[in-house]
Order: sequence, then C-alpha cells, then structure tokens
Amino acid sequence: MFMVVSKWQPKPGKEQAFAEMGRAARNEMRKTPGVSLVASFMGESGPIAVIGYESKEAYDRIVNTPGGPFEQIAEKYDLANTADWVWSERGECMEDEDGFR
Repeated sequence: MFMVVSKWQPKPGKEQAFAEMGRAARNEMRKTPGVSLVASFMGESGPIAVIGYESKEAYDRIVNTPGGPFEQIAEKYDLANTADWVWSERGECMEDEDGFR
C-alpha cells in the first residue's frame, strides 16, 4: 500500500466549511477505485488526512493526473477556497507479516 499523510490549514473563517467539505470529500475518496484507506484526525497543529492507495501507480493516477479523481473531488468541494495544503509525506507502507495495522 502507498500511504500519504497530509497537513491542511483551514482558511480563516472557513473552519466549519472545511470540516463539512472534508467529510464529504473523504466519503468520495473511499469510493474511488485504487483507494484502500481513508482517515483523518485533528492533529496537534490542525487537520491531518491519511490516505492509502493500492500502489504508487494508483496514487499517481488518482492524484497526479490532470483532471483525475482527486482534482475533480477538490473542485467539487471547493477545497482551494476553504483550506491550504501545508505538506505531505508519502511512501510505501511497511506492513507486518499479517498486514497493515
């Protein structure tokens, strides 16, 4: 599994809109072929999204393809006007012998 952990910063006054948009966008990501895991949490410094993809190739198809699924979801829920992306960490999941835990 290819994992991505991303930090987001809601724009001032858009915190509630971002929370609502985030729930809806995560639900759509869960339905996207190639997505294996979708989670989020409120980190010590703000919202964190955790997405697992079947592979690096699936990630590239979903996130890095112009007009691809992530771009469509971000546009549908007006992500650019509700939050700023701060950083992401990406890499292959280090699974134990019985899988990801």
